[in-house]
Amino acid sequence: MEAMKECHQLIESLLQQARKQRSALELLTGVFANEAQRLFRHDQAMRLRRLKTSVIREVSNIQEQEIVASNAFTRTSLLMGAADFALGGLAAAMTRSCQLFSIGAQLAQIELSKIKPFGTVLVTVGHGGLPDDAEVISLSRLARESNSSESSVEAALKARDYLLMTPDAFSNLVDELEGRVLHGSLTLPIASKQLRAEWHPTDVISQ
Repeated sequence: MEAMKECHQLIESLLQQARKQRSALELLTGVFANEAQRLFRHDQAMRLRRLKTSVIREVSNIQEQEIVASNAFTRTSLLMGAADFALGGLAAAMTRSCQLFSIGAQLAQIELSKIKPFGTVLVTVGHGGLPDDAEVISLSRLARESNSSESSVEAALKARDYLLMTPDAFSNLVDELEGRVLHGSLTLPIASKQLRAEWHPTDVISQ
Protein backbone atom coordinates (compact mmCIF):
# COMPACT_ATOMS: atom_id res chain seq x y z
CA MET A 1 0.00 0.00 0.00
CA GLU A 2 2.84 2.33 0.84
CA ALA A 3 4.36 1.72 -2.57
CA MET A 4 1.06 2.46 -4.24
CA LYS A 5 0.74 5.72 -2.30
CA GLU A 6 4.24 6.78 -3.32
CA CYS A 7 3.43 5.91 -6.92
CA HIS A 8 0.30 8.12 -6.82
CA GLN A 9 2.28 10.96 -5.28
CA LEU A 10 4.92 10.64 -8.00
CA ILE A 11 2.26 10.65 -10.73
CA GLU A 12 0.61 13.72 -9.17
CA SER A 13 3.97 15.49 -9.01
CA LEU A 14 4.66 14.68 -12.64
CA LEU A 15 1.22 15.95 -13.62
CA GLN A 16 1.81 19.21 -11.79
CA GLN A 17 5.14 19.65 -13.54
CA ALA A 18 3.49 18.89 -16.88
CA ARG A 19 0.80 21.52 -16.19
CA LYS A 20 3.45 24.08 -15.31
CA GLN A 21 5.43 23.25 -18.43
CA ARG A 22 2.30 23.52 -20.55
CA SER A 23 1.50 26.94 -19.07
CA ALA A 24 5.08 28.05 -19.67
CA LEU A 25 4.92 26.73 -23.22
CA GLU A 26 1.66 28.56 -23.90
CA LEU A 27 3.21 31.73 -22.55
CA LEU A 28 6.29 31.27 -24.72
CA THR A 29 4.12 30.55 -27.74
CA GLY A 30 2.35 33.88 -27.25
CA VAL A 31 5.69 35.66 -26.81
CA PHE A 32 7.10 34.05 -29.95
CA ALA A 33 3.96 34.93 -31.93
CA ASN A 34 4.12 38.55 -30.79
CA GLU A 35 7.81 38.77 -31.60
CA ALA A 36 7.26 37.21 -35.02
CA GLN A 37 4.53 39.77 -35.71
CA ARG A 38 6.78 42.60 -34.52
CA LEU A 39 9.61 41.44 -36.79
CA PHE A 40 7.19 41.13 -39.70
CA ARG A 41 5.96 44.69 -39.22
CA HIS A 42 9.54 45.92 -38.81
CA ASP A 43 10.59 44.23 -42.07
CA GLN A 44 7.67 45.84 -43.91
CA ALA A 45 8.52 49.24 -42.45
CA MET A 46 12.12 48.78 -43.60
CA ARG A 47 10.87 48.13 -47.14
CA LEU A 48 9.08 51.47 -47.09
CA ARG A 49 12.14 53.19 -45.63
CA ARG A 50 14.38 51.77 -48.35
CA LEU A 51 11.86 52.86 -50.98
CA LYS A 52 11.86 56.40 -49.59
CA THR A 53 15.67 56.52 -49.62
CA SER A 54 15.80 55.23 -53.19
CA VAL A 55 13.18 57.73 -54.39
CA ILE A 56 14.95 60.66 -52.72
CA ARG A 57 18.21 59.64 -54.41
CA GLU A 58 16.53 59.30 -57.81
CA VAL A 59 14.76 62.65 -57.43
CA SER A 60 18.10 64.32 -56.73
CA ASN A 61 19.68 62.71 -59.80
CA ILE A 62 16.86 63.73 -62.11
CA GLN A 63 16.77 67.27 -60.73
CA GLU A 64 20.49 67.59 -61.48
CA GLN A 65 19.85 66.33 -65.03
CA GLU A 66 17.12 68.94 -65.43
CA ILE A 67 19.49 71.72 -64.37
CA VAL A 68 22.07 70.55 -66.91
CA ALA A 69 19.43 70.30 -69.66
CA SER A 70 18.05 73.75 -68.83
CA ASN A 71 21.50 75.35 -68.95
CA ALA A 72 22.26 73.63 -72.26
CA PHE A 73 18.96 74.84 -73.74
CA THR A 74 19.64 78.40 -72.62
CA ARG A 75 23.13 78.37 -74.13
CA THR A 76 21.80 76.96 -77.40
CA SER A 77 19.03 79.58 -77.55
CA LEU A 78 21.54 82.38 -76.96
CA LEU A 79 23.88 81.05 -79.63
CA MET A 80 21.07 80.57 -82.16
CA GLY A 81 19.67 84.01 -81.39
CA ALA A 82 23.07 85.63 -81.80
CA ALA A 83 23.62 83.73 -85.05
CA ASP A 84 20.25 84.82 -86.48
CA PHE A 85 20.95 88.42 -85.52
CA ALA A 86 24.47 88.32 -87.02
CA LEU A 87 23.25 86.74 -90.27
CA GLY A 88 20.54 89.35 -90.59
CA GLY A 89 23.08 92.11 -90.01
CA LEU A 90 25.50 90.61 -92.53
CA ALA A 91 22.79 90.23 -95.16
CA ALA A 92 21.61 93.78 -94.52
CA ALA A 93 25.16 95.11 -94.89
CA MET A 94 25.74 93.20 -98.13
CA THR A 95 22.46 94.24 -99.72
CA ARG A 96 22.13 97.56 -97.93
CA SER A 97 18.63 96.53 -96.92
CA CYS A 98 17.33 97.57 -93.52
CA GLN A 99 14.51 95.07 -93.96
CA LEU A 100 16.92 92.10 -93.79
CA PHE A 101 18.46 93.57 -90.62
CA SER A 102 14.98 93.78 -89.12
CA ILE A 103 14.22 90.19 -90.15
CA GLY A 104 17.42 89.01 -88.47
CA ALA A 105 16.44 90.81 -85.28
CA GLN A 106 12.98 89.26 -85.39
CA LEU A 107 14.43 85.76 -85.87
CA ALA A 108 16.78 86.33 -82.95
CA GLN A 109 13.89 87.46 -80.78
CA ILE A 110 11.84 84.40 -81.74
CA GLU A 111 14.73 82.08 -80.87
CA LEU A 112 15.32 83.74 -77.50
CA SER A 113 11.63 83.70 -76.63
CA LYS A 114 11.28 79.94 -77.05
CA ILE A 115 10.22 78.38 -73.77
CA LYS A 116 10.66 74.75 -72.77
CA PRO A 117 9.64 73.24 -69.43
CA PHE A 118 12.37 72.15 -67.02
CA GLY A 119 12.59 70.99 -63.45
CA THR A 120 9.20 69.44 -62.65
CA VAL A 121 9.94 66.08 -61.02
CA LEU A 122 7.15 63.86 -59.69
CA VAL A 123 6.70 60.43 -58.13
CA THR A 124 4.18 58.15 -59.81
CA VAL A 125 2.44 55.14 -58.28
CA GLY A 126 1.01 52.62 -60.72
CA HIS A 127 -1.62 49.92 -60.34
CA GLY A 128 0.76 47.73 -58.30
CA GLY A 129 0.76 50.26 -55.50
CA LEU A 130 3.47 50.54 -52.86
CA PRO A 131 6.20 49.61 -52.41
CA ASP A 132 6.78 47.88 -55.78
CA ASP A 133 5.19 50.19 -58.34
CA ALA A 134 6.61 53.63 -57.57
CA GLU A 135 8.73 55.55 -60.09
CA VAL A 136 10.37 58.95 -60.28
CA ILE A 137 9.73 60.86 -63.52
CA SER A 138 10.63 64.21 -65.00
CA LEU A 139 7.31 65.61 -66.13
CA SER A 140 9.24 68.37 -67.89
CA ARG A 141 11.37 65.96 -69.89
CA LEU A 142 8.31 63.96 -70.99
CA ALA A 143 6.68 67.21 -72.09
CA ARG A 144 9.78 68.27 -74.03
CA GLU A 145 10.12 64.89 -75.72
CA SER A 146 6.47 64.82 -76.75
CA ASN A 147 6.49 68.52 -77.70
CA SER A 148 3.49 69.15 -75.46
CA SER A 149 2.73 70.91 -72.20
CA GLU A 150 3.35 69.53 -68.74
CA SER A 151 -0.37 69.71 -68.00
CA SER A 152 -1.11 67.55 -71.06
CA VAL A 153 1.39 64.91 -69.97
CA GLU A 154 0.01 65.00 -66.43
CA ALA A 155 -3.54 64.54 -67.74
CA ALA A 156 -2.42 61.58 -69.86
CA LEU A 157 -0.80 59.89 -66.85
CA LYS A 158 -3.89 60.44 -64.72
CA ALA A 159 -6.04 59.00 -67.51
CA ARG A 160 -3.97 55.82 -67.18
CA ASP A 161 -4.77 55.76 -63.43
CA TYR A 162 -1.35 56.81 -62.17
CA LEU A 163 -1.16 58.63 -58.88
CA LEU A 164 1.11 61.68 -59.11
CA MET A 165 2.87 63.21 -56.10
CA THR A 166 5.52 65.78 -55.45
CA PRO A 167 8.68 64.32 -53.87
CA ASP A 168 7.90 66.03 -50.55
CA ALA A 169 4.34 64.74 -50.55
CA PHE A 170 5.56 61.22 -51.32
CA SER A 171 8.08 61.40 -48.48
CA ASN A 172 5.37 62.51 -46.05
CA LEU A 173 3.04 59.78 -47.27
CA VAL A 174 5.64 57.04 -46.80
CA ASP A 175 6.34 58.30 -43.27
CA GLU A 176 2.63 58.00 -42.48
CA LEU A 177 2.41 54.54 -44.03
CA GLU A 178 5.47 53.38 -42.09
CA GLY A 179 3.89 54.49 -38.84
CA ARG A 180 0.70 52.60 -39.60
CA VAL A 181 2.63 49.48 -40.60
CA LEU A 182 4.60 49.53 -37.34
CA HIS A 183 1.37 50.09 -35.42
CA GLY A 184 -0.13 47.05 -37.09
CA SER A 185 -3.07 48.80 -38.75
CA LEU A 186 -1.69 48.39 -42.28
CA THR A 187 0.02 45.62 -44.24
CA LEU A 188 1.99 45.75 -47.48
CA PRO A 189 1.44 45.85 -50.37
CA ILE A 190 -0.82 48.91 -50.50
CA ALA A 191 -2.79 49.09 -53.74
CA SER A 192 -3.10 52.40 -55.56
CA LYS A 193 -6.88 52.12 -55.19
CA GLN A 194 -6.47 51.99 -51.42
CA LEU A 195 -4.08 54.93 -51.49
CA ARG A 196 -6.51 56.97 -53.53
CA ALA A 197 -9.37 56.12 -51.18
CA GLU A 198 -7.56 56.81 -47.91
CA TRP A 199 -4.94 59.44 -48.73
CA HIS A 200 -6.43 62.00 -51.06
CA PRO A 201 -5.55 65.54 -49.84
CA THR A 202 -4.54 67.73 -52.76
CA ASP A 203 -1.14 68.39 -51.19
CA VAL A 204 -0.41 64.66 -51.05
CA ILE A 205 -1.87 63.00 -54.12
CA SER A 206 -2.81 64.56 -57.44
CA GLN A 207 -5.84 62.71 -58.78
